[in-house]
Amino acid sequence: MHKGVVTPEAHESVEEARRDHHSVLAEAQMVASATVLVELDGMTTALSEIYRRIMCLEEGNPDPDGSFNEIRMDFARLWERWEAMRAVMRADLGLGSTAEAQARGTG
Repeated sequence: MHKGVVTPEAHESVEEARRDHHSVLAEAQMVASATVLVELDGMTTALSEIYRRIMCLEEGNPDPDGSFNEIRMDFARLWERWEAMRAVMRADLGLGSTAEAQARGTG
C-alpha cells in the first residue's frame, strides 16, 4: 500500500491474510465467550470495511472519503480497536490489570 502500486504479490498477500482471518475467526467462534464474540464481530466488520475501501481505491473507484491517506488513518483507528479488543479478551481470561502490573514490575 505504501508503494502506491498493486502487485500480484501484494494482492495475494492481502487475500492470504483475509483467508487466515476467516479461518481463525471460525475457530474462535467455537470457544470464545459471548463478550469476546461481540468484540470479534466488531473487529471483523471494521476489517471488512477497510478491505472494501482498499479494493475500491485499487479499482479506481474510491469512496468520497477513500483516499490513500484516509484509509491509512483507518488503520490507526483499527489498531486502537485491536488494543481494546485485546483488553476485553484478556479480562475474559482473568488476565486483568493485576497481571499487567506484575508484568511491568509495578504490582
